[in-house]
Amino acid sequence: MIDIIVTVCVLISLIFSILGVIGLFRFPDFYTRIHAAGLVGSFGILFMGAAVLIYAAGLFLSGEGAWLNFGAHILIALVVTVITGTTSTHAIARSAYRSGNRPDAKSDALKDDIESMKRREEKKR
Repeated sequence: MIDIIVTVCVLISLIFSILGVIGLFRFPDFYTRIHAAGLVGSFGILFMGAAVLIYAAGLFLSGEGAWLNFGAHILIALVVTVITGTTSTHAIARSAYRSGNRPDAKSDALKDDIESMKRREEKKR
């Protein structure tokens, strides 16, 4: 039963990874592409980590001692990946915006926020 659950988690991870790679090639602008890459990093790794954790639980239930090694390593890897993946995606998108790469969208909320912050700073002076 655990093998089936592990296989399902690996297949879901594979689907997210494939869709993310397709998104990198098919999406029109930088921001939608980086969104696809961020989903691969988050959901693909999370489901693969869930598969390893379920496998480790199966090892625990069968009485083998390697479950702690698998479980501890994947928990650390998942925490680090989720934190660094989302942070780096945000930093890359923000630096691209500040360097002049504007999104193709009709409304640009960040541009409006930057302009209002500049107006507030000018009022303070």
